[in-house]
Amino acid sequence: MLLWLLLCTSSLTIYFALQPSPGLIATTLACLLLFQLAYFGSVLLLVGLAAIAQLSQRLCISIYNKTRNHSTG
Repeated sequence: MLLWLLLCTSSLTIYFALQPSPGLIATTLACLLLFQLAYFGSVLLLVGLAAIAQLSQRLCISIYNKTRNHSTG
């Protein structure tokens, strides 16, 4: 919600400050939307990588404990 408010505010600021053509307004909105999507995608990527790292760490610990139990038993 806050991001959409920022998007609209920046678009209105550009419109009133420069009074550009409608095509430029649409281009500005499209670019701002693409920036938002890129940010959201990067956050999802980082969350996914963190989950994969945590899972691989758990698997390594699990494998280590199994081999350790077999070698001592």
